[in-house]
Amino acid sequence: MTVPGASKLTDRDLDPYADDPFFKRHTDSTWNACIGEQGNDDNYLDGYIDAALQLSHIVIDHSLLAKRDTLVLPILYNARHAVELVLKFATSHLERAGVVPRVSGRPTHNIRVYWERLDSAAVGDEIIGKKLEVLKPFVDSLSRIDRDGQELRYPLNQFSDPSLSAYSLANLQVIRTSLIDLSSTIDILKNRVVSFAEERRTGLFTQRCSRRDLVTIANLMPRREFWRSASFDQQKALVKARFKLSNRQFSLALDAIQSARETKAILGIETDLLYLSDDEILWTADQWRRIHPKIRERGGPVKVSDQTLLNELEEEQKEMGSVSDAVQQKISGAKLSELEAMFYLGRDGVYPEHFDTFVERKEKEHAAARDPKSEILHLMTKPNFLHSVTIAATKLGRLSLATQLSLK
Repeated sequence: MTVPGASKLTDRDLDPYADDPFFKRHTDSTWNACIGEQGNDDNYLDGYIDAALQLSHIVIDHSLLAKRDTLVLPILYNARHAVELVLKFATSHLERAGVVPRVSGRPTHNIRVYWERLDSAAVGDEIIGKKLEVLKPFVDSLSRIDRDGQELRYPLNQFSDPSLSAYSLANLQVIRTSLIDLSSTIDILKNRVVSFAEERRTGLFTQRCSRRDLVTIANLMPRREFWRSASFDQQKALVKARFKLSNRQFSLALDAIQSARETKAILGIETDLLYLSDDEILWTADQWRRIHPKIRERGGPVKVSDQTLLNELEEEQKEMGSVSDAVQQKISGAKLSELEAMFYLGRDGVYPEHFDTFVERKEKEHAAARDPKSEILHLMTKPNFLHSVTIAATKLGRLSLATQLSLK
């Protein structure tokens, strides 16, 4: 039914991009690319370095000699823009992490300015520092030929002078080889910056060493009981040289290492759990074992006529009920919350520095649910329960417990 006076909807009303040469819809969604609100900053960063690399491959691998002089410009521009994007990406994340000071004023396209800000900040992470060093020759080269992102896009720069006037040749094989190295450096730096920012929230770091650095140093040092030996002095010298630490900075790193569960465990130092004893966890592992030798994959629906299979299922259900009842009597309240927190810490790689808070959150969840039996069944039916709890025991500093669990 048509409403009097109402105008008929056109295709353009239904789709404002119906006549757009680039953004109109297509019946085949195979090649729909996510942009705008569906995209992210990784798309820009990965896209420009990939475009530079793929273009160089195409020209060389397909012997497109006639395209050398034209495609070299977008290749170099895309490479330069990728460098600008990764430097801005790192700056933004490290500003939010509080390790690079914020500056006022409008953003610039000068990549050297961004590199120097990151370098002078002395972020305190081995990988970030090394990747910035690797990035420096690329920054030097690209900022020398194009300080502000203009000369690779236009034949004349903003001063009306010929662009790239100091250069006459650029070898695409040399460029491609360098792009491969640049692509790897960008990828590692991007991922490490994200991980570094996440690690900072654990509180395990010093001014000169990130959490990752401290874990590495803990693994390089001898066990705590051997710190008065010659091997300690040898490793101390190696660590100081590798991480460029003074005696004071090295001592601060050792203090931080001895303050956290995971790094203490690496040194062989045991740490107590909050509520659970080792015997209670070992007993729970035995209860879990009562169930899991009997659990197996079954294909297809169960036939009612298969009495043997039905009897087995019934026995398994009885065993599960018996196990959950036994665990509920022995492991309840805060202990059950800690057990569940251990499972997820080991399974999902939760930082041990968050463990106490994680246990508190589980306590609140259990108090709200008021269904401990369901929580117990949830844990006891997990095929990776024992493996995950063993990992958690190691990271939380229950080394002897982890050894015993590994034998279960």
